[in-house]
Amino acid sequence: MKKYPVIIIFLITMLLVCGETVMAKERLGKPQGVLANGVEDRVVISWEPVKKADGYEVFEKAEGEKTFTKVKVTKKRKIVLKKKARGRRYQYKVRAYRTKKKVIYGKFGKKVETMTAKDSTSTIKNFLTTAITPVGSTMYIWGGGWNKEDTGAGKDGVLIGLNPNWRNFCGKQKASYNYRRHRYQFGAGLDCSGFVGWSIYNIMKTKNGKPGHGYVMKASKMASSFAKYGWGTYKSAAGIKDFKAGDVMSSSTHVYIVVGSCQDGSVVLVHSSPAGVRLSGTPNRQGKAGSEAVRLAKAYMKKYYPSWYRRYPSCGRGMSYLTDYAQFRWTTGKGSVLDDPDLYQNKTAKEILQDLYNKK
Repeated sequence: MKKYPVIIIFLITMLLVCGETVMAKERLGKPQGVLANGVEDRVVISWEPVKKADGYEVFEKAEGEKTFTKVKVTKKRKIVLKKKARGRRYQYKVRAYRTKKKVIYGKFGKKVETMTAKDSTSTIKNFLTTAITPVGSTMYIWGGGWNKEDTGAGKDGVLIGLNPNWRNFCGKQKASYNYRRHRYQFGAGLDCSGFVGWSIYNIMKTKNGKPGHGYVMKASKMASSFAKYGWGTYKSAAGIKDFKAGDVMSSSTHVYIVVGSCQDGSVVLVHSSPAGVRLSGTPNRQGKAGSEAVRLAKAYMKKYYPSWYRRYPSCGRGMSYLTDYAQFRWTTGKGSVLDDPDLYQNKTAKEILQDLYNKK
Protein backbone atom coordinates (compact mmCIF):
# COMPACT_ATOMS: atom_id res chain seq x y z
CA MET A 1 0.00 0.00 0.00
CA LYS A 2 2.89 2.34 0.74
CA LYS A 3 4.02 2.05 -2.89
CA TYR A 4 0.85 3.67 -4.30
CA PRO A 5 1.51 7.24 -3.04
CA VAL A 6 5.01 7.03 -4.54
CA ILE A 7 3.61 5.87 -7.88
CA ILE A 8 0.95 8.59 -7.84
CA ILE A 9 3.54 11.29 -7.09
CA PHE A 10 5.72 9.93 -9.91
CA LEU A 11 2.83 10.03 -12.39
CA ILE A 12 1.84 13.57 -11.39
CA THR A 13 5.46 14.71 -11.75
CA MET A 14 5.69 13.18 -15.23
CA LEU A 15 2.44 14.86 -16.29
CA LEU A 16 3.72 18.22 -15.07
CA VAL A 17 7.04 17.79 -16.86
CA CYS A 18 5.32 16.74 -20.08
CA GLY A 19 2.91 19.65 -19.76
CA GLU A 20 5.78 22.09 -19.33
CA THR A 21 7.51 20.58 -22.36
CA VAL A 22 4.39 21.04 -24.49
CA MET A 23 3.98 24.61 -23.25
CA ALA A 24 7.64 25.31 -24.04
CA LYS A 25 7.14 24.05 -27.59
CA GLU A 26 4.05 26.23 -27.97
CA ARG A 27 5.66 29.43 -26.76
CA LEU A 28 5.97 32.20 -29.30
CA GLY A 29 8.77 34.70 -29.59
CA LYS A 30 8.23 38.42 -29.40
CA PRO A 31 8.27 40.61 -32.51
CA GLN A 32 11.60 42.29 -33.25
CA GLY A 33 12.30 45.38 -35.29
CA VAL A 34 9.02 47.05 -34.32
CA LEU A 35 8.80 50.46 -35.97
CA ALA A 36 6.02 53.07 -35.90
CA ASN A 37 5.98 56.16 -38.10
CA GLY A 38 3.54 59.03 -38.20
CA VAL A 39 3.15 60.14 -41.82
CA GLU A 40 0.76 63.10 -42.07
CA ASP A 41 -2.52 61.82 -40.53
CA ARG A 42 -1.56 58.13 -40.73
CA VAL A 43 0.55 55.84 -38.59
CA VAL A 44 2.27 52.83 -40.11
CA ILE A 45 3.43 50.09 -37.73
CA SER A 46 5.70 47.30 -38.97
CA TRP A 47 7.60 44.42 -37.39
CA GLU A 48 9.57 41.32 -38.26
CA PRO A 49 7.66 38.01 -38.44
CA VAL A 50 7.53 35.64 -35.48
CA LYS A 51 8.12 31.95 -36.20
CA LYS A 52 4.97 29.78 -36.00
CA ALA A 53 2.70 32.79 -35.43
CA ASP A 54 -0.78 32.75 -36.99
CA GLY A 55 -1.26 36.48 -36.54
CA TYR A 56 -0.54 39.58 -34.51
CA GLU A 57 -2.32 41.96 -32.16
CA VAL A 58 -1.47 45.66 -32.18
CA PHE A 59 -2.16 47.85 -29.14
CA GLU A 60 -2.16 51.64 -29.01
CA LYS A 61 -1.92 54.27 -26.30
CA ALA A 62 -2.48 57.85 -27.41
CA GLU A 63 -0.96 60.81 -25.62
CA GLY A 64 -2.96 61.53 -22.46
CA GLU A 65 -4.39 58.02 -22.19
CA LYS A 66 -3.47 55.71 -19.31
CA THR A 67 -3.85 52.27 -20.86
CA PHE A 68 -3.19 50.48 -24.14
CA THR A 69 -6.16 49.51 -26.31
CA LYS A 70 -6.21 46.79 -28.95
CA VAL A 71 -6.63 48.48 -32.34
CA LYS A 72 -5.90 45.73 -34.84
CA VAL A 73 -5.67 41.97 -35.29
CA THR A 74 -3.87 40.99 -38.48
CA LYS A 75 -2.05 38.16 -40.22
CA LYS A 76 0.27 40.64 -41.92
CA ARG A 77 3.39 42.25 -40.44
CA LYS A 78 2.44 45.81 -41.20
CA ILE A 79 -0.66 47.93 -40.65
CA VAL A 80 -1.64 51.50 -41.47
CA LEU A 81 -3.95 53.40 -39.14
CA LYS A 82 -5.70 56.28 -40.88
CA LYS A 83 -7.28 59.57 -39.82
CA LYS A 84 -5.17 59.98 -36.71
CA ALA A 85 -5.21 63.29 -34.86
CA ARG A 86 -2.40 65.57 -36.05
CA GLY A 87 0.21 66.82 -33.63
CA ARG A 88 -0.32 63.92 -31.22
CA ARG A 89 2.01 61.24 -29.86
CA TYR A 90 1.15 57.56 -29.95
CA GLN A 91 2.73 54.47 -28.39
CA TYR A 92 2.38 50.96 -29.81
CA LYS A 93 3.17 47.40 -28.81
CA VAL A 94 2.73 44.20 -30.80
CA ARG A 95 2.46 40.54 -29.84
CA ALA A 96 2.08 37.36 -31.84
CA TYR A 97 -0.58 34.71 -31.35
CA ARG A 98 -1.09 31.15 -32.46
CA THR A 99 -4.42 29.37 -32.71
CA LYS A 100 -4.32 25.69 -31.83
CA LYS A 101 -6.79 24.09 -29.43
CA LYS A 102 -6.61 27.39 -27.62
CA VAL A 103 -5.09 30.76 -28.42
CA ILE A 104 -1.46 31.08 -27.37
CA TYR A 105 0.05 34.57 -27.03
CA GLY A 106 3.68 35.55 -27.24
CA LYS A 107 5.32 38.34 -25.29
CA PHE A 108 5.04 41.91 -26.46
CA GLY A 109 7.86 43.33 -28.52
CA LYS A 110 9.53 46.60 -27.65
CA LYS A 111 7.14 49.51 -27.12
CA VAL A 112 7.62 52.17 -29.77
CA GLU A 113 6.50 55.77 -30.09
CA THR A 114 5.78 58.12 -32.95
CA MET A 115 4.11 61.44 -33.60
CA THR A 116 1.85 62.73 -36.34
CA ALA A 117 3.23 66.16 -37.19
CA LYS A 118 0.69 68.97 -36.98
CA ASP A 119 1.49 70.68 -40.28
CA SER A 120 4.24 68.52 -41.82
CA THR A 121 4.76 65.04 -43.20
CA SER A 122 6.85 63.83 -40.25
CA THR A 123 9.35 64.96 -37.60
CA ILE A 124 13.09 65.02 -36.95
CA LYS A 125 12.61 62.59 -34.06
CA ASN A 126 10.70 60.16 -36.28
CA PHE A 127 13.59 60.34 -38.75
CA LEU A 128 16.21 59.49 -36.12
CA THR A 129 14.01 56.85 -34.49
CA THR A 130 13.72 55.15 -37.87
CA ALA A 131 17.45 55.44 -38.54
CA ILE A 132 18.46 53.73 -35.28
CA THR A 133 15.99 50.84 -35.68
CA PRO A 134 18.35 48.68 -37.84
CA VAL A 135 21.40 49.54 -35.70
CA GLY A 136 23.23 46.44 -34.50
CA SER A 137 21.21 44.04 -36.65
CA THR A 138 22.03 45.03 -40.24
CA MET A 139 25.33 44.41 -42.00
CA TYR A 140 27.00 46.64 -44.55
CA ILE A 141 26.35 45.20 -48.00
CA TRP A 142 27.89 46.93 -51.01
CA GLY A 143 24.85 47.72 -53.18
CA GLY A 144 22.39 46.93 -50.38
CA GLY A 145 19.20 48.95 -50.90
CA TRP A 146 19.93 49.48 -54.61
CA ASN A 147 18.38 47.85 -57.67
CA LYS A 148 20.38 45.43 -59.83
CA GLU A 149 20.86 48.09 -62.49
CA ASP A 150 22.56 50.27 -59.85
CA THR A 151 20.45 53.25 -60.90
CA GLY A 152 18.24 53.73 -57.83
CA ALA A 153 16.39 52.01 -55.02
CA GLY A 154 15.85 48.27 -55.05
CA LYS A 155 13.19 46.40 -53.09
CA ASP A 156 14.90 47.06 -49.75
CA GLY A 157 15.28 50.77 -50.49
CA VAL A 158 11.51 51.17 -50.81
CA LEU A 159 10.55 48.70 -48.09
CA ILE A 160 8.35 49.75 -45.18
CA GLY A 161 9.94 48.38 -42.03
CA LEU A 162 12.92 46.07 -41.66
CA ASN A 163 13.69 43.13 -43.89
CA PRO A 164 13.92 40.12 -41.50
CA ASN A 165 16.74 38.74 -43.64
CA TRP A 166 18.95 41.61 -42.44
CA ARG A 167 18.84 40.32 -38.87
CA ASN A 168 19.17 36.68 -39.94
CA PHE A 169 22.27 37.42 -42.01
CA CYS A 170 23.76 39.61 -39.28
CA GLY A 171 23.35 36.90 -36.67
CA LYS A 172 25.52 34.51 -38.70
CA GLN A 173 28.48 36.86 -39.09
CA LYS A 174 31.67 36.82 -37.03
CA ALA A 175 34.14 39.51 -36.00
CA SER A 176 36.12 38.74 -39.17
CA TYR A 177 33.23 39.86 -41.44
CA ASN A 178 34.52 41.09 -44.80
CA TYR A 179 31.95 43.03 -46.82
CA ARG A 180 33.97 42.50 -50.02
CA ARG A 181 32.83 38.89 -50.04
CA HIS A 182 29.17 39.95 -50.06
CA ARG A 183 29.01 42.65 -52.73
CA TYR A 184 25.54 43.01 -54.22
CA GLN A 185 24.08 40.33 -51.95
CA PHE A 186 20.67 41.94 -52.21
CA GLY A 187 18.34 41.47 -49.27
CA ALA A 188 21.14 40.84 -46.76
CA GLY A 189 21.82 44.42 -45.62
CA LEU A 190 22.32 48.03 -46.67
CA ASP A 191 25.16 50.22 -47.87
CA CYS A 192 25.52 53.86 -46.78
CA SER A 193 23.20 55.47 -49.34
CA GLY A 194 20.81 52.52 -49.24
CA PHE A 195 20.48 53.04 -45.49
CA VAL A 196 19.84 56.80 -45.73
CA GLY A 197 17.40 56.30 -48.61
CA TRP A 198 15.53 53.59 -46.68
CA SER A 199 15.34 55.79 -43.56
CA ILE A 200 13.86 58.70 -45.50
CA TYR A 201 11.43 56.48 -47.40
CA ASN A 202 9.98 55.20 -44.13
CA ILE A 203 9.14 58.69 -42.84
CA MET A 204 7.61 59.75 -46.16
CA LYS A 205 5.56 56.73 -47.26
CA THR A 206 3.19 54.14 -45.79
CA LYS A 207 3.47 51.31 -48.33
CA ASN A 208 6.22 49.54 -50.23
CA GLY A 209 7.32 51.30 -53.39
CA LYS A 210 8.50 50.28 -56.83
CA PRO A 211 12.20 49.60 -57.39
CA GLY A 212 13.83 52.49 -59.19
CA HIS A 213 11.83 55.03 -57.20
CA GLY A 214 12.46 56.26 -53.67
CA TYR A 215 15.46 58.16 -52.31
CA VAL A 216 18.47 55.91 -52.90
CA MET A 217 21.14 57.63 -54.97
CA LYS A 218 24.89 58.22 -55.02
CA ALA A 219 26.19 59.39 -51.65
CA SER A 220 27.74 62.47 -53.23
CA LYS A 221 24.36 63.65 -54.56
CA MET A 222 22.18 63.16 -51.51
CA ALA A 223 22.70 66.46 -49.68
CA SER A 224 22.31 68.61 -52.79
CA SER A 225 19.39 66.58 -54.17
CA PHE A 226 17.35 66.80 -50.97
CA ALA A 227 17.86 70.57 -50.95
CA LYS A 228 16.69 70.75 -54.59
CA TYR A 229 13.53 68.87 -53.57
CA GLY A 230 12.73 71.87 -51.39
CA TRP A 231 13.16 69.98 -48.13
CA GLY A 232 15.85 72.21 -46.66
CA THR A 233 19.20 73.91 -47.23
CA TYR A 234 22.55 72.86 -48.67
CA LYS A 235 26.06 73.89 -47.65
CA SER A 236 29.37 72.81 -49.10
CA ALA A 237 31.99 71.43 -46.73
CA ALA A 238 33.78 74.78 -46.57
CA GLY A 239 30.67 76.62 -45.39
CA ILE A 240 29.65 74.37 -42.51
CA LYS A 241 29.61 76.01 -39.08
CA ASP A 242 27.72 73.49 -36.96
CA PHE A 243 25.96 70.12 -36.95
CA LYS A 244 22.36 69.53 -35.91
CA ALA A 245 20.10 66.53 -35.45
CA GLY A 246 18.88 65.06 -38.72
CA ASP A 247 21.54 66.67 -40.93
CA VAL A 248 22.45 64.47 -43.89
CA MET A 249 26.17 64.67 -44.63
CA SER A 250 27.44 63.75 -48.12
CA SER A 251 30.90 63.10 -49.51
CA SER A 252 32.13 61.46 -52.70
CA THR A 253 32.44 58.12 -50.91
CA HIS A 254 30.02 58.10 -47.98
CA VAL A 255 26.86 59.58 -46.44
CA TYR A 256 25.72 59.68 -42.82
CA ILE A 257 23.00 61.11 -40.57
CA VAL A 258 23.81 63.39 -37.64
CA VAL A 259 22.28 62.36 -34.31
CA GLY A 260 23.62 65.42 -32.51
CA SER A 261 26.71 67.40 -31.59
CA CYS A 262 28.61 67.59 -28.31
CA GLN A 263 30.09 70.49 -26.36
CA ASP A 264 33.62 69.58 -27.45
CA GLY A 265 32.60 69.90 -31.12
CA SER A 266 32.42 66.17 -31.79
CA VAL A 267 29.40 64.61 -33.51
CA VAL A 268 27.43 61.43 -32.84
CA LEU A 269 26.19 59.93 -36.10
CA VAL A 270 24.33 56.90 -37.41
CA HIS A 271 25.36 55.28 -40.68
CA SER A 272 25.99 52.06 -42.54
CA SER A 273 29.72 51.55 -42.75
CA PRO A 274 31.65 48.27 -42.54
CA ALA A 275 30.71 46.19 -40.66
CA GLY A 276 27.16 47.62 -40.71
CA VAL A 277 24.57 50.04 -39.34
CA ARG A 278 25.89 51.55 -36.13
CA LEU A 279 26.32 54.62 -33.97
CA SER A 280 29.72 56.28 -34.28
CA GLY A 281 31.48 59.39 -33.02
CA THR A 282 33.87 61.87 -34.60
CA PRO A 283 36.95 63.45 -33.00
CA ASN A 284 36.54 66.78 -31.23
CA ARG A 285 37.46 70.16 -32.77
CA GLN A 286 41.14 69.62 -31.98
CA GLY A 287 41.14 66.19 -33.60
CA LYS A 288 41.26 64.22 -30.34
CA ALA A 289 39.95 60.71 -30.92
CA GLY A 290 38.72 60.14 -27.35
CA SER A 291 35.91 62.65 -27.76
CA GLU A 292 32.57 62.91 -25.99
CA ALA A 293 30.83 61.64 -29.14
CA VAL A 294 32.98 58.51 -29.28
CA ARG A 295 32.35 57.83 -25.59
CA LEU A 296 28.60 58.21 -26.09
CA ALA A 297 28.56 55.97 -29.16
CA LYS A 298 30.51 53.28 -27.33
CA ALA A 299 28.28 53.46 -24.26
CA TYR A 300 25.07 53.07 -26.26
CA MET A 301 26.39 50.38 -28.59
CA LYS A 302 27.72 48.38 -25.64
CA LYS A 303 24.50 48.66 -23.61
CA TYR A 304 21.82 48.27 -26.26
CA TYR A 305 23.62 46.13 -28.86
CA PRO A 306 25.97 43.90 -26.82
CA SER A 307 26.21 41.10 -29.39
CA TRP A 308 27.22 43.58 -32.08
CA TYR A 309 29.62 45.44 -29.79
CA ARG A 310 31.46 42.25 -28.82
CA ARG A 311 32.17 41.57 -32.50
CA TYR A 312 32.61 45.14 -33.77
CA PRO A 313 33.62 47.42 -30.87
CA SER A 314 35.08 50.24 -32.97
CA CYS A 315 32.98 53.42 -32.67
CA GLY A 316 35.39 56.15 -33.76
CA ARG A 317 35.51 57.93 -37.12
CA GLY A 318 38.17 60.16 -38.67
CA MET A 319 38.46 63.95 -38.78
CA SER A 320 37.27 63.93 -42.39
CA TYR A 321 33.72 63.35 -41.11
CA LEU A 322 33.82 66.94 -39.81
CA THR A 323 35.74 68.56 -42.66
CA ASP A 324 35.07 66.79 -45.96
CA TYR A 325 31.29 66.43 -46.13
CA ALA A 326 28.61 68.67 -47.64
CA GLN A 327 25.56 69.26 -45.47
CA PHE A 328 21.81 69.05 -45.98
CA ARG A 329 19.68 70.50 -43.17
CA TRP A 330 15.92 70.08 -42.89
CA THR A 331 13.87 73.26 -42.83
CA THR A 332 11.38 72.87 -40.01
CA GLY A 333 8.15 74.61 -39.08
CA LYS A 334 4.67 75.00 -40.52
CA GLY A 335 4.40 73.76 -44.08
CA SER A 336 7.80 72.05 -44.06
CA VAL A 337 8.37 68.40 -44.88
CA LEU A 338 9.72 67.71 -41.39
CA ASP A 339 8.87 69.58 -38.21
CA ASP A 340 10.82 69.59 -34.96
CA PRO A 341 8.33 69.75 -32.07
CA ASP A 342 10.85 67.95 -29.84
CA LEU A 343 13.43 70.70 -30.49
CA TYR A 344 16.07 68.13 -31.43
CA GLN A 345 17.90 70.66 -33.59
CA ASN A 346 18.61 72.67 -30.43
CA LYS A 347 19.63 69.73 -28.23
CA THR A 348 22.96 68.04 -27.59
CA ALA A 349 23.77 64.51 -28.69
CA LYS A 350 23.58 63.36 -25.07
CA GLU A 351 20.07 64.76 -24.63
CA ILE A 352 18.87 63.29 -27.92
CA LEU A 353 20.23 59.82 -27.21
CA GLN A 354 18.64 59.82 -23.77
CA ASP A 355 15.28 60.64 -25.35
CA LEU A 356 15.59 58.19 -28.26
CA TYR A 357 16.46 55.33 -25.93
CA ASN A 358 14.04 56.38 -23.16
CA LYS A 359 16.94 56.70 -20.76
CA LYS A 360 15.73 58.81 -17.84
